[in-house]
Amino acid sequence: MNEYQIGGGLRLLTAVEKTGAFGEFLRTRMVRALETEDPTELHYLLAQLDDYYHYMWRYYKKLAKDRAERMNPGV
Repeated sequence: MNEYQIGGGLRLLTAVEKTGAFGEFLRTRMVRALETEDPTELHYLLAQLDDYYHYMWRYYKKLAKDRAERMNPGV
């Protein structure tokens, strides 16, 4: 199983790798934590989810700055 890695550079390849790893991470560890009703494991996984969320927002802000011409002000 690919382990989800905290942090990482703000680049497309890192974002794609992080997303793939996080998807696998959720399919295995999150499902198992929910099925076993393990609050400690769920707390750990929620922290990983928080990191992924913040990473993607940082990546979005970088793209918004670097590729402002692609921004859609109506969204």
